[in-house]
Amino acid sequence: MNRILLVIILFVFFSCGSERRSNVIYLYSKDKSQVVSIISNYSKNERIIAVGKHFSKPKNNYIELDISKITELNDQFGICWNSNGYKWEMVNDKAKIVTVSLDTTKYFFRESWFKEEGTPNTKYYIKDNCFTVGALDYSKYYPEENGSVERLN
Repeated sequence: MNRILLVIILFVFFSCGSERRSNVIYLYSKDKSQVVSIISNYSKNERIIAVGKHFSKPKNNYIELDISKITELNDQFGICWNSNGYKWEMVNDKAKIVTVSLDTTKYFFRESWFKEEGTPNTKYYIKDNCFTVGALDYSKYYPEENGSVERLN
């Protein structure tokens, strides 16, 4: 009986993590012709942003980030597809670029939100072919008609 109670308690404890950040997030363009993989290792404060769909760090077409300055609540991404001559423009506020193995003529990554009167603002990423999304499992992305999000843990 004690084992069953222990199993139930452990199951409840570990399943209550619905507000945890996702380890792998895929961001898709509206027509699904493009995908960006966000692969995070929170215990090491590392993140990979990669072109295409990946489960682990690819050999090329990625950016490696230090995410030690990002809190759980402000861990957000903004992405615009086919914008300003790039296949995508992306931001992860407060992330610091460690390694770039990406064609920077095709893809653009920003370490901070645009600022309006000194205040960070997501407005740039809330327009046609753009959206924002948080790393927390329950977070929504806006506007939904401009792409889609898939999460793995």
